[in-house]
Amino acid sequence: MKVYAHRGYSARYPENTLIAFEKAWEAGAYGIELDVRATKDGQLVIFHDDDLKRLFDVEKRVEEMEFCELRELEIEGHKIPTLDEVLKTVPENGHLIVEIKDEKTARDAVCRVISRKLQDRTIFSSFNTNLIIELIKEFPELDFAFLLGEEHKDADFQNLIELILLHKPHSVHVPKEAYDFFKEKALEFFDFLRSNSIEIFLWNINDLESFRPFEGHVDAVITDEVELFLKKFKD
Repeated sequence: MKVYAHRGYSARYPENTLIAFEKAWEAGAYGIELDVRATKDGQLVIFHDDDLKRLFDVEKRVEEMEFCELRELEIEGHKIPTLDEVLKTVPENGHLIVEIKDEKTARDAVCRVISRKLQDRTIFSSFNTNLIIELIKEFPELDFAFLLGEEHKDADFQNLIELILLHKPHSVHVPKEAYDFFKEKALEFFDFLRSNSIEIFLWNINDLESFRPFEGHVDAVITDEVELFLKKFKD
């Protein structure tokens, strides 16, 4: 079972910061998951939310701010990193999930990963299924994932199956609420993905009790609680 650190080791360190990523690698995570978006002046930064309210109590969107302005902000003494800074932390055997938060950053993020020669160890994901489909066509040699969440809760199940069959993403990343989302079709969905050699990643799972119904059905977990899951699968 592959364990990816969700926004780094975010159970113990500020999410999407260099310290969170470095500590995830130190703990032995198979990979890290991170969120990429662009500043007003086009810098690719690692930040989840589209605005700064939750983490910094600042009523501004990331895309409205120059990079130098963002760098003045700190969370527990740590600054918002760039994509290039995070890519430099990746060890020789480290893997990545790069979640693309907006369409204008997509190709730039892909090119940055390629320039670091990390494309063979990177999966690009997005809730924007149409964007992922475009990128699959544009970069057929790379790995992409359909990221499922609230946006897909009421999606047409058969249409989703047909899209997956047509475009064959590397993986489908399902939320821990998957059994609520798909109800009696959840296991059918997992079996369908497996039978088509499409991996299933489970996000954002943070306790072993909640993981139990998924055991044996998924290929990877994306978690804040890195060491908890590393210990489980080691044992």
